[in-house]
Amino acid sequence: MTRILLALGLLAVTSDAQALDPYMWGIGPRIGTNVIPAAYPMKFPPAVISQEGSTLERVNMDLIVGVDAVYYVTGHTRMAMSGGFGFGKSYFDGHFLVKYNYVSQTGAMDFLIGGGAGFGSSRWAGQDSESLRVPYYPLRAEASALVRDNSRGYQGTVFFQYNLPANHFYNAPGGDSVEVGSGIYPTLGVELCVYFGDFTPPRPRRRGGE
Repeated sequence: MTRILLALGLLAVTSDAQALDPYMWGIGPRIGTNVIPAAYPMKFPPAVISQEGSTLERVNMDLIVGVDAVYYVTGHTRMAMSGGFGFGKSYFDGHFLVKYNYVSQTGAMDFLIGGGAGFGSSRWAGQDSESLRVPYYPLRAEASALVRDNSRGYQGTVFFQYNLPANHFYNAPGGDSVEVGSGIYPTLGVELCVYFGDFTPPRPRRRGGE
């Protein structure tokens, strides 16, 4: 009887450990850029545009770098976290997103659709102490293709994102703080990511527990 109870206990522990194991997972570097609008943001707040002597410029060659982590709950359900920075001429951005993806097709190449939300902050700097800082909440929709082997995944993504501004902090030329309204902050961009981890799907269990 004791041996039977021990065997059942070990079986239960093993089953729980397998249930906690991810279907697949990976973490790795990400690089990207905003393609549309050609210069970001689409529009500065009107009070900034009309400000006499303003030297703020929309960024038209930005670079996005970051780190992504993905966790496959099942073969068709994936959660992700994404953090990084954006750079451009007199421009800096920091962001973090939590995302969900549905794997619509699996095979030699996986196709995924999904979206996410998070928080971030963008800053444009001009001359004579002029600056605009915009904390925001990014809302994203994306479509991706992933090629993987047992330990790596190579993913390309097209995304649409709207950065919903939380506030605007504008210092006019000379450094005086000026209250301004909202600008327009949609982007369409592309990203590439390389994941390192475990991309080997679990083998299906045989009938009868074999």
